[in-house]
Amino acid sequence: MWSGPFEDPPVISQDLRLAWRVTERIVADARLAGEPIGVVAQNRVVTLTGVVGSVRARAVAGEVAGGFPGVADVCNRLETACPAGATTDPFEQLVAQWAGERPDPARLIRARLRRERLLKAAVVLAALSVVLLVLLPRLTTG
Repeated sequence: MWSGPFEDPPVISQDLRLAWRVTERIVADARLAGEPIGVVAQNRVVTLTGVVGSVRARAVAGEVAGGFPGVADVCNRLETACPAGATTDPFEQLVAQWAGERPDPARLIRARLRRERLLKAAVVLAALSVVLLVLLPRLTTG
């Protein structure tokens, strides 16, 4: 009941209701037990904030939020507490490897030159094939 006869009932926006329901789902998920995850919704876009214990918890939280009915998109701004390279979890090591890789400019140039050489060789072989296909019948008949 409302505390006074002239007060309007509390209005809960759709975004607030969505954030509440997503928060309930995250809290109920055993894989995210004890992870402090903040949930905000705006125009059906859910934003996750906080610091979680692992890269896997970050991914699971995004998956849980994204799978909830009514969520149009997820902005996963969760951070991990420990460095990704300091773990023995294979999934986290793989993510750390991807995140830590920096393209080597010299290697990229070598790869591009290799592709260009292969392309030139393919063009030369194609031209030779055409020449042989055109000239070979003329040489054998004449």
